Amino acid sequence: MPSSFPSTRRVIPHEEYFPTPRGPLLPTGWLAVLAHDLRELARFAPVIANLVHQDLRVRYQRSVLGFFWTLLNPILMMTTMTLVFANLLGRDGDWRNYAIYLFAGQVPWGLLAGSLSDCALSIIANEALIRKIYVPKLVFPISRVLFHVVNFALSLTALFLLLVPLGARPSWSLLMLPICVALLAAFSLGLGILIAVLNTFYRDLGHLVGVTLQAWYFMTPILYEASRFRTSPWFLALNPAYPFIRPFQVILRDGQWPDPCVVGVSAVLAISSLGIGYAVYKGLEHKLVFRL
Repeated sequence: MPSSFPSTRRVIPHEEYFPTPRGPLLPTGWLAVLAHDLRELARFAPVIANLVHQDLRVRYQRSVLGFFWTLLNPILMMTTMTLVFANLLGRDGDWRNYAIYLFAGQVPWGLLAGSLSDCALSIIANEALIRKIYVPKLVFPISRVLFHVVNFALSLTALFLLLVPLGARPSWSLLMLPICVALLAAFSLGLGILIAVLNTFYRDLGHLVGVTLQAWYFMTPILYEASRFRTSPWFLALNPAYPFIRPFQVILRDGQWPDPCVVGVSAVLAISSLGIGYAVYKGLEHKLVFRL
């Protein structure tokens, strides 16, 4: 028998459970969102520092040499690759010149490749933390890139220890190194954010990153010089890693200032990478937690 009293139950609209997606932001809206995210990252700076410190500590935990492995690894790798490839790919059999060239390209490539590999799983690996407390998800790819920047700085220290014995001489062009490192880190961070977000939705991308990095490594003039290929102008123009690797080779091996055009291209690529990565992240941020 139907009740004669009206129902007091309030029908809760669907929007109160799941807010409607935001529409496209105007330029002023993007600036406001960016400013808000930068303030949030500044507030969580101790969390980022703690994540980097924890990763460094865990990586060398219970090892006798500890952080000295960061110095020994690039030295041992450079020695092995020099002995194998110097006569095949070196310049007129000058193994010392080739060793500096190889190391000058290998160290920045390690920063790029390591950052992209770790960023691919940075959000997925921290699923438990994301579900428990509020943490800006940008914290995780940023911490991975900073971790590899620290490793890069230590590896560069090992390189400087070998420059003089190998015949290199310091020059004023070394003042450009911090700018080159900053541009490479920004480029790596932008791509890392993009990969971290997309890999949360499409898990196959994480496997594809490793294969792509291997092919990308051999397409980049690190083991060999670009002048060995007749098709190098257009071949290098399609390689976004070249404008970031080449300045290190020119500064450390040749002792010269890098080409301003190459540095300019790397700056444009770094800014574009950050912009695209951040735009994709903001567009999918509200869906990430449901995909973990």
